[in-house]
Amino acid sequence: MEPRLNCQIVQDLLPNYIEGLTSDITNTSIQEHLATCGECRKVLEQMTRDSQEIKVVPPKHINFLKKVKRRQLIIAGTSVTIAVALLIGAYFLFGTRDFPVPASDAKIGEVFQTQDGTIHYRITANVKGFVSRVSTHGNGHTEVYRIFEHRQLFSKEKESSVTMPESWLSTKNAKTNQEKTGIYFEGINKEDRITIWEKGMTIPQATAEQEAAYQKYLGR
Repeated sequence: MEPRLNCQIVQDLLPNYIEGLTSDITNTSIQEHLATCGECRKVLEQMTRDSQEIKVVPPKHINFLKKVKRRQLIIAGTSVTIAVALLIGAYFLFGTRDFPVPASDAKIGEVFQTQDGTIHYRITANVKGFVSRVSTHGNGHTEVYRIFEHRQLFSKEKESSVTMPESWLSTKNAKTNQEKTGIYFEGINKEDRITIWEKGMTIPQATAEQEAAYQKYLGR
C-alpha cells in the first residue's frame, strides 16, 4: 500500500497533476488525499481556474499583443535603418575614398607626334589628398585616360599640382593593324572630357630632341 501524502507534498504536485504530468500511482495518491482534504481541493480549484485563464486569452487581448509586437518590430526596423543610414552618411561625408579628378582640374601639355605616328602627351592635375591610381581604357580605336585622387568628399587639404609621367601612344597596333582615332582625358563622366588628340587634328611634329627621347623610350 502506498504511503499517504501530506498537504504540502500534494500542493507541490498539483501543477503537474493539472497538466497531466504525474504517474498513475501518484494520481491515485493525490486523489485519495483530495477526497478527505477540503483545503487541498480549494487549492486545486484555484490552480485549475488560473491555468484556464492563462490558456484562454480573449481575442481582443491577442489582437492588442499582435499590435504591440508589430509596433515593436516597426520601431526596431526603423532604428536599424536610421543607424545604417547614419553610418553610410558618415562614411560618405567623412570617409576617405577614390574620386575621379574632374577635367577642370587637369591640363594637357607636350602634345606632339613622332615620325612613326606615335602621339606623346603629358597630364598635370590639381589634386587634393593624393593620386591613388591611374587608369586607361578604350574600345580599341580610342584611349581614355583617368586619374583618381584619394580624399574625403569635402577635403580641407590644399590642392597640389601633380605632373603625371609622359605617355606615348602608337596610333596603329602592330599586331592587329587597328588604328587609333582619338585620345581623351575623362573626368567625372563621359561628358566631362578633354580631347588630347583625334585623327585629322593638327598637332606639332616632334623635334629632333623629342625624336631622340622617343628612341630612348623604345630602348634603341
